[in-house]
Amino acid sequence: MARHARPSGAANSAEHRTRSQRGAEARVRKAEKRRLAEREQVSGEIRTPAEITARRARRSDKPQRASTRPSKKTPVSAQALVPERTFSGRLIVLTIVTLVVISFLVPTVRTYFQQNAEMEALSEQIAQEEQRQAELYSQLQRWDDPEFVRQQARERINLVMPGERRYHVIGDLSEADVENVADEVAEDEDEWTETLWESVVESADE
Repeated sequence: MARHARPSGAANSAEHRTRSQRGAEARVRKAEKRRLAEREQVSGEIRTPAEITARRARRSDKPQRASTRPSKKTPVSAQALVPERTFSGRLIVLTIVTLVVISFLVPTVRTYFQQNAEMEALSEQIAQEEQRQAELYSQLQRWDDPEFVRQQARERINLVMPGERRYHVIGDLSEADVENVADEVAEDEDEWTETLWESVVESADE
């Protein structure tokens, strides 16, 4: 009886190991399917049922290594399995805020530069007007000088002082004519001095 019980125990042990292996393989497959489903759901990828079925079939065709011992590893969270997204929500919000700020700053900066250019042009115009005003004030002060007034009167309206004569030359004169005019002027000056001296002598005699 003892000899026949020993093979029966070995068969039971082998069957138990086979069941354990099958159970472990089933658990591994379920866990992988669950991870795939969670990854597909969280990542937001859209696939057709045919693609999902084909992908699962390819994965199920690969040999699975199952341990006879139950796995003691902690299950990986769904957040760790999620692939990194190319564009995050924060990046989109930051881009929108940056564009809004730029749209507000561009007109302000353009207005600033325009006003700065206008101010420079006005400053230059004011400097020119101040220079012109200084020149006019200098000319006005020159008119306070009596000698300058007499000079301008002679040049502009041909005025002469008492006892002076003014000659207007019309046409070109030769050298001989110029000498004759100079002699006449000298004679006129001599006559004027003689007349003045005679009048002084006559007044003294009286």
